[in-house]
Parts: sequence; structure tokens; C-alpha cells
Amino acid sequence: MIEKSTTPPESTGAIATTDWLLVFLFALPVGIALAKIPVFPTAAVTTGLFSLADVPAHFHAAAENVLLVALGAVIVAVFRLTLGVRVLSFFRPILLAMGFDILGIPISLAFVLVVLVVMVALRRLLTTNHNYSRLGVLLSLAAACLFVPLIIGSWWNIAWLREISLFPVIALCLTCESFAKVLDQDGLAEALWRMLMAVIAAVLIVSLIKLPGTFNFFLRFPEMVLALAGSILLINRYLDVRLFEGMNPFVRGPLVEKRMPPRGGRSK
Repeated sequence: MIEKSTTPPESTGAIATTDWLLVFLFALPVGIALAKIPVFPTAAVTTGLFSLADVPAHFHAAAENVLLVALGAVIVAVFRLTLGVRVLSFFRPILLAMGFDILGIPISLAFVLVVLVVMVALRRLLTTNHNYSRLGVLLSLAAACLFVPLIIGSWWNIAWLREISLFPVIALCLTCESFAKVLDQDGLAEALWRMLMAVIAAVLIVSLIKLPGTFNFFLRFPEMVLALAGSILLINRYLDVRLFEGMNPFVRGPLVEKRMPPRGGRSK
């Protein structure tokens, strides 16, 4: 007897729609890029319409932030779907990467770690009943930490200390918020592991952006940002293997196996 497919019709339709979107996200940028090849008569017009190579230099920082988000989304997708490791939340490694890009990785990383240590130490002193109150105090103190190097740097006229205040306050606060939530819900070991993975993802994002030629390539071919979005769908479709799902070397004892949810409803 031939078994009938148990896939719901709406799921089949959704998969077909995603497939068409995947083809579109690769076909459109590749078509535009090919049209820029000098041997084609469309090269001059297409290059004039779809190129940022001649954009003024003061717009480069904005363009780099756009690339940080687009490329960072691919890296985070690889971490969560292919490697199966959690990184606080989807956007936190990208926010950290923005901070690392502004100040440099060593200074930014040292500052974030100091702030997190302060949060862990103060968490035990906060006995408020409501999570909003506790979280609000921690976020306010995290933001206030940006004033400390600015004040000390002004006292001793140390330029690099003052520059720490340039670290994006929203990146610091949202990272601390996610860390505090995981700390409350899953404990210190899980919070440290996710934070470590978020930092590694952020370092990788910045390193890829800083590779010679990467930024200039996307200025010349900005349409390739669409291909980055398409690559996330590709990862979800073919590379969703979660190799290290449930792994945490900071937790003693055997790893707890987690049943992978169906493709229609992945956990975060």
C-alpha cells in the first residue's frame, strides 16, 4: 500500500514560497552584478544605479553598520542553526560587534567583562520582588559604568579611557539585559557560556568586515546584501544540523540531550 504524505497543504505552500524567495534573493543580486561587467552594454547604467563606490567618506560608517547587521545575521544563524549553540539572543552579537568595531576588540571586551562582573556581584544585593525593578537597576548601573572611564580619563588626561565612553550604550544595556535574564532563569554557567559564544560571534563578525577588500566589495556590489539574506534561508534549509545542541562545558556532568523540534517550529 502506498502511504499518503502527512505534510499539511499549508506547509507545502509555505515551503514553495520560501523556495521562490530563496531563488529571488540570489538571482536578483547575481543578475545585477553580472550586468556591471564591462563587456555588457548595461555596465555603465547598472554601475551608476547600483554602486556605492563613490559615496562620500562620511557615509562609510553608516554603510559599515548596515554590513555589520547583514553579515552578522549570517554568522549568528550559523552559530544557532548549524553549530547549535546559543548566543544570548539573535541581535546581541551584532550589537557587540558594533561596539568592538568602534573601540577595538581588546578594550571593548575588557570593559564589557568588567561591567558583567559588577552586575553579577550586585545581583545578590538586589532583593526586589519584581524582575522589572531588579533589571531596571542593573541596566541603569550598566549605563552609569560608561561615565566611570570618562571621569577617570578626564582626571588623569588618559585619552583611551575617555574613548571607552564611545561604546554604544544600547549595545551595553541590551547585552547586560540578556545576560541578566539568562542568569536569573538558567544560572551562571549557562549565562557565561552564552556570553562567551556571543563574544566569539561578535569577534568573527568584526574580523570578516575588516578583511581586506570586504567593505569595498560591498560598496561596489551593494546588491549582494540580498544574497546574505538568501544565505540565511539556505542555512535554514540545508545546514540546520545543530552539531553541538545542548553543549555547555561550564556545566559538570553528562550533556542533556534536547529533542530537536520540527522544522515548522524551531526554538530560539
